[in-house]
Amino acid sequence: MSGTKASVIPATAAAACLLALGGCAQVPQSPDSAYRQALEKAITAGSCDGDSVRDLWSAYDRWYGVASSIAGHPKTDEAVALLRQGDQFRILGCPEVARASYRTLIRRFPEDGFVPLREAARASLQALPPPPAPGTTQAPAVPSGPTLVRPPAEI
Repeated sequence: MSGTKASVIPATAAAACLLALGGCAQVPQSPDSAYRQALEKAITAGSCDGDSVRDLWSAYDRWYGVASSIAGHPKTDEAVALLRQGDQFRILGCPEVARASYRTLIRRFPEDGFVPLREAARASLQALPPPPAPGTTQAPAVPSGPTLVRPPAEI
């Protein structure tokens, strides 16, 4: 019996130390969760530029970087996120963020499997107002008619 106690006490102490250290060493947030939170924050801010939009792009770039480093990863979620991001910022009246989102999708996903997403991005780009001339500022877009929303199955 005393042999059992001797081996249980060190194991219990080691487990307690690991639990205590586990609270200090937090597991980093997954890249897609960080992106989703940054997107929500940027949309909630309702601003077309600033820290929330910069944080959004940083979070997306981290997510895309991680996904790109995984051999064989299809990256479909990352491409769909860009299309959805562009659509949301287009609806918010932020054509430059929407334009950057669509162009990033077209540039980063040239593979055959992304043709429908690239075509949707190109169509959305054509629907945006033209970019402002260099050195000028653009007034917020005022929708002239109903906003088309993609069916949930495509989002």
